[in-house]
Amino acid sequence: MDKIILVGGGTGGHCIPMASLYKKFSKLNIKCLIVTDKRGSVFFKDINPKDVIILKVPTKLITRFEQLINFPIICIQMLMILINTKSAHILGFGGYITLPILLCAKTINRKISIHEANAVMGKANRILSKYVVNIFTTFSETKKLNKKFIQKIHNVGMPLREEFKNVSNKKNKEYIISIIGGSQGSSSLSKEVVLAMIKFKEKIDCKLLVYHQCRVEDITAIKDKYNEFKISSEVSNYFIDMPEKMFDSNIIISRAGSSTINEIIYTNKPSILIPFPYAIDDHQFYNASFLEKNLCARIIKDSDLSSDLILNELLGFYQNSDKINFISQKLKSLTHKNTASKILNFIQKQNVN
Repeated sequence: MDKIILVGGGTGGHCIPMASLYKKFSKLNIKCLIVTDKRGSVFFKDINPKDVIILKVPTKLITRFEQLINFPIICIQMLMILINTKSAHILGFGGYITLPILLCAKTINRKISIHEANAVMGKANRILSKYVVNIFTTFSETKKLNKKFIQKIHNVGMPLREEFKNVSNKKNKEYIISIIGGSQGSSSLSKEVVLAMIKFKEKIDCKLLVYHQCRVEDITAIKDKYNEFKISSEVSNYFIDMPEKMFDSNIIISRAGSSTINEIIYTNKPSILIPFPYAIDDHQFYNASFLEKNLCARIIKDSDLSSDLILNELLGFYQNSDKINFISQKLKSLTHKNTASKILNFIQKQNVN
C-alpha cells in the first residue's frame, strides 16, 4: 500500500472526518490523498492543495438522469488518479461521488473500504457494502446495514477534528448554552430557541451566556433580541473556536448531524436535539435517538418545536445535578478512542492479506 485515498463529497458529515483522518495519517507518515467535489472542497482549505483533488462534475447531481451522465465522467477521472497510485487503498465516506469512484477502483482490483457516519446507512454505502473489505461504523447500531456482512463490520466511531483534542472542561461563572443551528437551521428554530433563552433567564439564579450559531440572514435579529433582554451572547454563522465553546457549555442545543452528535459525546455534555426533518432516511432523528436511548439527550421534533418545550427541557437539566453527572459519566463510556489508529490497523491488515 503506497497511499490511502479518502473519498467523499457534499456535506461536512462526509468531509470533516476525512480531513481529520488526513491530518492523523500525515502525523503517522502515511501518504494520503483526498478526492472530493466542489461542494466538499470548502472543508479542506487548511490541507496541502497538492493532496486535494477536486473532481469536475458537469451537472449538479440532483436528478437521476444527471447522476447517470456524471457517472462515467467521474470514473474516467478516477482511473487517471489510480494509474499513478499502484497499490492505494480507497476509503469512501459517502456522497454520490463515492459510488462511481469505489466501483471504478474495484474493477481494477484495488481494495476498498467505507465509513458510515450516520445511524442509518446511506444508499451509496449500502450498494458498496458487498464489494468492500471493511465497513467502518460510527454508531454501535446502524440501520439498513446488512448483517450478512458482519465479518467486515467494525464499530470504530467518528474521526473528530483535532481541535477537540486540545481543549478541556473549565469552570465558568456563567451558565453557558451553545446553540448549533448551522446551515440546517431555520427561522422558526432561531425564533423559538431565542424565546426559550429569554424565558430561561428569568428562571435561573445565575448569569446566562449564550453562544448562538445560526444562518447569516438571522444574525442581526437574534443579536437584537438578546440585547433587548440583556442576555450576554455571541452570535455568528461560524465559530472558529466551537470546540472550546462546546467544552465550556453546560447544555448544547443542536441539530443532529453525525459530526455534531459525536462532538457532543466527546465533550460529555447534555443536549437538546432538534433533528433536521428533511434529512435523507430521517438519519438525524436516528442519530439523536442513540443519545436519547442512552438517557443523555432529549429530542424535540421540528414539528413540535416551541419555546415552552425547550424551556421545560432546559429546566430539567438545570434543576438536576445528579442527572448531569450521570450523563457526563455515560458519555465518557460511549466515547470512542483512537478511531484513526483503528481504521488504519484494519486497512493495513487487509493490504497484507
